[in-house]
Amino acid sequence: MSSYGVAAVRSLLKKEFIEHRVAFLYVPGVLMAMSFATFFIGVWSNEDELRMFGLFSPAGQGFDLFAVLYTMSLAVWLGYLTLMLFFYFSSSFQADGKNNSLLFWKSLPVTDLEIMATKTLAGLTVFPVITMFWAFCGAVLFYISLNTVGAISPVISAMNSGTDFWTFFNIQVSAMVFFAISLLWYLPMFAFSGLLGIFLRNWAVPAFILILFFISALESILLFSPGGFFSRLIEERFVAPFDMAAAIFSDINDTGGM
Repeated sequence: MSSYGVAAVRSLLKKEFIEHRVAFLYVPGVLMAMSFATFFIGVWSNEDELRMFGLFSPAGQGFDLFAVLYTMSLAVWLGYLTLMLFFYFSSSFQADGKNNSLLFWKSLPVTDLEIMATKTLAGLTVFPVITMFWAFCGAVLFYISLNTVGAISPVISAMNSGTDFWTFFNIQVSAMVFFAISLLWYLPMFAFSGLLGIFLRNWAVPAFILILFFISALESILLFSPGGFFSRLIEERFVAPFDMAAAIFSDINDTGGM
């Protein structure tokens, strides 16, 4: 009889977080720290040039430069999260089998299906929440950075004079919805990579890419032309969320430039 319940789910989610915290918690923090350190070093090294930009300060009212650039960064965070989740789903099950974690959880007892459900839950909730946390921290640091540069360079201050809290709040809420929809959109591919991981272990990701490429190539040979139904389906499945993000960014940019 299975003992799968709230306590077991909590323990399994904690286990997933501990085993994968490097990719989803530490690495984004290190990359963001390096990026902002490089930014501030660059500002400090080019302070005179930034002050000279004040001679070309734009006339008229500025726009919400912070919101525009933050929206662009969300697409980068989504790309990072999607890539890490591909590796997570493709290697998670075989990693448990390698270190005998599955034997431990079966002794609770917890079934393979329940373990799989918890891993899927972790991939769709815990790790995206951590990514959104880093995105929010990056937004705060980026806001401070823009204002720091704006104190040195009047042109940056003039461009970013349209900063509005409610715009940032709306973007943050929209980003949460956007991430959730995108992850559900990619879920079939995550499931396929996870299935390959069970049989091919460490070769799941290369096999995933090779299978999609091979089927697309066969379709092109069969139709004597590239861009068949399956090829378009693969392309749309991969790029649709990013096309949506580009459209949203374009709308914000057009609005901000008015």
